[in-house]
Amino acid sequence: MKDDLKKSKTFCMMPWIHMHSWPNGNTFPCCMWDSTKPIGNVNQSSLKDVWNSDDMKSLRKNMLNDVKTSGCTRCYELEESDVFTLRRSVNESFSHHMDKVLETSEDGSVEDVNMAYMDIRFSNICNFKCRTCGPELSTAWYDEHKKMFGKPNHPKFMNVELYSQIEPLLMDVEEVYWAGGEVLITEQHYDILDYWIKNGKKDVRHRYTTNFSVFNHKKKSILDYWNYFDDVRVAASLDAEGVRGEYIRSGTNWDTIVKNREKMIEQCPDVYFEITPTISIMNVFDLPNFHRSWVEAGLLDINNVRVNILTYPDCFRIQNLTQELKKEVIGAYNAHIDWIENYGDTHEMDVSNVLHGMNTIINFLIEKKGDSLDECKRRIEQLDSFRNEKFKDVFPELRDLW
Repeated sequence: MKDDLKKSKTFCMMPWIHMHSWPNGNTFPCCMWDSTKPIGNVNQSSLKDVWNSDDMKSLRKNMLNDVKTSGCTRCYELEESDVFTLRRSVNESFSHHMDKVLETSEDGSVEDVNMAYMDIRFSNICNFKCRTCGPELSTAWYDEHKKMFGKPNHPKFMNVELYSQIEPLLMDVEEVYWAGGEVLITEQHYDILDYWIKNGKKDVRHRYTTNFSVFNHKKKSILDYWNYFDDVRVAASLDAEGVRGEYIRSGTNWDTIVKNREKMIEQCPDVYFEITPTISIMNVFDLPNFHRSWVEAGLLDINNVRVNILTYPDCFRIQNLTQELKKEVIGAYNAHIDWIENYGDTHEMDVSNVLHGMNTIINFLIEKKGDSLDECKRRIEQLDSFRNEKFKDVFPELRDLW
């Protein structure tokens, strides 16, 4: 059975090592799961009850029987383009927990809550209002959403009430994924780091996704924390540079981003850094320029790009581009791939990882025809009007969409 699960295209370790909660308490098997289909709410039920909810038990049984589950669609789709998904990653990193899988009860329940991989979005507090986000995960979005679309059906500030249930599990955490909201201004994030430091636990693998805009919270510097732990990887959610980056992720000050990167190089030279651009219609053309610019400026190692291909909201998928624009994108990426290969040859280094990332974008782009661009244009124009911005001025290569 163990060998069959390793070969399966539907099995994932996540339901045996993890649960993922949002600031409103809604809980999912992982962050890739369909966010419209929570398996429970930890603000209304105990962590233990959600761990063995009917949906969670059904999911485990499906995975053990190699049956697809609708909530896992995002991983299935991305893997068709050969993207190295979270499913593939955790199946490699957490295979030593296979004994827990084999101990699953016939009804799909698992006795003990296991948080070997932890990803809890404790708060929706955020200082940005990115174009592909909303008020559920960003307090900065709330007032704007209220004026444009009406009051959201949730409070402006939300916190998941979970710390007391999580604390007894913290010493068993092997890897933690930190995101938000904006995690670097989230109180519970620092509470947990302080707990681990107090108890001498340095071996947790820390994986951050941050908007990279602020390094200090109250009197605490995240750079000091990053230097304490043994294994820290920081991914900056940067989609493009300069005014393009500021347009997509409203709240960005590009000069601050560059200064923060320089400060990190100086003060945390051994901490791994990468960019994790969300590839959408808005930045797919610009990624090669951004990547090359930062590599040549010494701000980024050439391989350190973790591609995050947008699948929701559907209207911003790169597959929605016209055939003519798709040809232009593919030409730009092929030219960039040539540059990467030459860089690798010149510097005598392996660049296969970044090449794979660029090729997955091409594969996803051509995998299927997208929907009409009408909804994409409507949403862009609506927000442009409200924010007094002009998409066509920032992205002249996409003027023809209008």
